[in-house]
Amino acid sequence: MAVSRSGAAVEDLEDAVEGGEQPASWADEREIDSFERFVRDFHAGRVNPEEFRKFRLQHGVYGQRQQDVQMVRVKIPWGGLTAAQLERLADLAERTPRGVAHVTTRQNVQYHFVPLAEAEVFMRALAEAGLTTREACGNTVRNVTVGHCAGVCPREAFDPTPYADAVARFLLRNPMNQNLPRKFKIAFSGCADDTGLTPIHDVGARAVLGPGAAGTARGFVVVLGGGLGPAPRFAEPLEPFTPAADLLPTVAAIVRVFDRHGNRENRNLARLKFVVKKLGIDAVRALVLKVREGLRATMAFPAVTPWEEQPPSPRALEASAPIAPDAACSRWRASAVLPQKQRGYAAVHVRLVRGDATGPQLRAVAALARALGDGRVRTSNQQNLILRWIPVEALPAAYAALDAVGLALPGAERLVDVTSCPGADTCQLGITSSRGLALALSETIERELPDLADAPGLRIKISGCPNSCGQHHVAAIGLYGGARKFHGEQAPTYQLLVGARLGGEAPRYARPLARIPARQVPAAVVALLALYRGERAAGEAFDGFVDRVGLERLAAVVEPWSELPPSADAPDGYLDWGADQPFALATGPGECAA
Repeated sequence: MAVSRSGAAVEDLEDAVEGGEQPASWADEREIDSFERFVRDFHAGRVNPEEFRKFRLQHGVYGQRQQDVQMVRVKIPWGGLTAAQLERLADLAERTPRGVAHVTTRQNVQYHFVPLAEAEVFMRALAEAGLTTREACGNTVRNVTVGHCAGVCPREAFDPTPYADAVARFLLRNPMNQNLPRKFKIAFSGCADDTGLTPIHDVGARAVLGPGAAGTARGFVVVLGGGLGPAPRFAEPLEPFTPAADLLPTVAAIVRVFDRHGNRENRNLARLKFVVKKLGIDAVRALVLKVREGLRATMAFPAVTPWEEQPPSPRALEASAPIAPDAACSRWRASAVLPQKQRGYAAVHVRLVRGDATGPQLRAVAALARALGDGRVRTSNQQNLILRWIPVEALPAAYAALDAVGLALPGAERLVDVTSCPGADTCQLGITSSRGLALALSETIERELPDLADAPGLRIKISGCPNSCGQHHVAAIGLYGGARKFHGEQAPTYQLLVGARLGGEAPRYARPLARIPARQVPAAVVALLALYRGERAAGEAFDGFVDRVGLERLAAVVEPWSELPPSADAPDGYLDWGADQPFALATGPGECAA
């Protein structure tokens, strides 16, 4: 049910006003025609499987571990969606067996179990709404992401969204981006909080104000060569300050250097971070600056027109009695609502358990965006949705509307909000069911550690394999899937890592602590968090607690959960989460991680 700003129902959604101009479409119908022809040629034997695999990945269609079905990934540049686009995503969710759309850690939306014959139908439906799957997978520049608070953050230097939009549009379908050595990821942030997670990307750009002809000027701290996976590396600065006018040629130069120097022989060493490791950061900087100089002289780059977030147009909406907040609403407001820099408005986190939302839930969020907000929604890199421009006085009404569809969940981006990749449920590289563990951990935290559930800055992130699509390296408690034999029988396990620190003078990735059987992970995590709750100093963050207490003691705390008895004594210990059959290590050829 949609509601007015005062809490009244909006019966006719067609009358709800969607604020602002419609964004230019990301779609191109001609390439969907090409995709349809390519599928026909593949089935007729005129295209070999490897050529077809490369083509469909370039168009956002990714093979699952299940035969004859695909994952379709929708590219959502900077996470920006209109209410109408969200409704189209809802329509498509209902065409899938699970009936859900899945928000990823790259702000994309994925659909699973889509037959290949249906992929073209999905693409055309998306194109009608201005959305595309192009270059959401494959050896291309992937979705350009932005921290979800950009444009409304009280601490930002300026809104980086227009610049991210310009980068995404410049690179989409650009010939320089069609056959890179490996995937390439770009992220933006507007403030020092760095919600865009720029250090873990091939290119990160954080908005700053620097010296200019008329005082201060817009620009970016551009970093390059970051990435996660089995060999995580933090990105390093290109130069002290990159003027905003130089952003596009700078990004283009970095992409071109990667295209020329990336490893095309060994896929496992093909990311930009390995170019930096091999050549050294100083040599890579020199290459980028030289290429940038040449591009400035030979290539015309489009001008970037900044825009500012604007409040929605005033609407005459039906008045109704105010909605009295209760304890649940108060908890939600304390942990899911952020004040905007624009006085009188708030941004609302819509927490999606495991990143999933049903068609009716997406439609309810779209209706709420129209009725109370600016008619737009953003996806976040924490697998949630964000409503912006909600009047503070309308927050109880927003809560009621979300609660009606099961989305008024507290704890967004807090401990209880566990991040996970799709894992072995669908991914060919997945070893364990990260989604099953994520749900179990979230429920365990609510039940056994309710006083920590909404703790800020304390996150759990899970990947079903070492590739870190769930971003386990940057979590307070990170977990990635594996397998080990106990008493001669194989069981699913997780490597437990602790104490990541992204900001400050000494950033670090989470450090390995112990290897825990999958079914015993919740108990081990509860033991760690109970120790933190009981022995932390006043105001002590988890990473500081890890430093003070030490890895040796923490390992001793979880050691009781590191072994399994024989399966005859504990058969459930040898099962994965959500499974009723014995665990078997089964992975396939990966096509693109995240």
